[in-house]
Amino acid sequence: MRYVVQWGMLLYLASISTTHMYRWPGTSAGPLDAYCPMGGLETLLPFVTSGQIVQGTNFNAILLLGALTILVLIFSGGFCGYMCPFGTLLEWVYKIRKLFWKKTVRLPNKLSSALSYARYGVLILIVLITFAIDTELHFAHIDPYRAFFHFGREMTTELWIVLGVVFGLSIVLERGFCAYLCPLGGYVGLVSLAGFTKIKNNGEKCIDCKLCDRACPVNLTPSVKLEHHRCIMCFRCVDACVGTKSLCVSLADKEWR
Repeated sequence: MRYVVQWGMLLYLASISTTHMYRWPGTSAGPLDAYCPMGGLETLLPFVTSGQIVQGTNFNAILLLGALTILVLIFSGGFCGYMCPFGTLLEWVYKIRKLFWKKTVRLPNKLSSALSYARYGVLILIVLITFAIDTELHFAHIDPYRAFFHFGREMTTELWIVLGVVFGLSIVLERGFCAYLCPLGGYVGLVSLAGFTKIKNNGEKCIDCKLCDRACPVNLTPSVKLEHHRCIMCFRCVDACVGTKSLCVSLADKEWR
């Protein structure tokens, strides 16, 4: 089911992108930023304070941000694990790499946890600079999401470099960009702290086999500590806990597997 949702979202965005970029007769689509909740985050402050919409987005982006917020409050980080098309793309880049190079590279737990806070710094930087300097997408020239889904058109040297870094990171570290640099992932992480859906660990059943830790794509250690703001709700840790079934999914404090 997860793969069906992931690829459905990816193909949907790809269809919007091709329609926007190539403008085939009888078709129309708005700018890509209007279909990304990040565009809603960037235009929210200017809209609330002065009624302005950041150039390159539209009001639909704010509505999309609202829908995302509700979704995250219900399913926590499930957007990242199931619905984000760019996350899906990077996940499969890593899967393809594993076909040729089997080694799993994982950062030390403390370093990984510390680096995850960089997402919030990137998020704050983008939102505040967009609001303070001017109502334009100042970071569009280094936006990897925008770059890839423009399918090579309107590319600059900076965009090629950023894409190279993002894909290179994702080849080495599974979901590396998502875990440490994605600003939208930072927003999802903050909202998910109030989310209804959580992964829970029944410590009395845990035999410390670490299978859940090894299964996590964003380098969490659910056997030791559940960092809900980093979890993408892919449920791979729950699936890996087949012996004692120590891990379970909790929705509004009701447990299920």
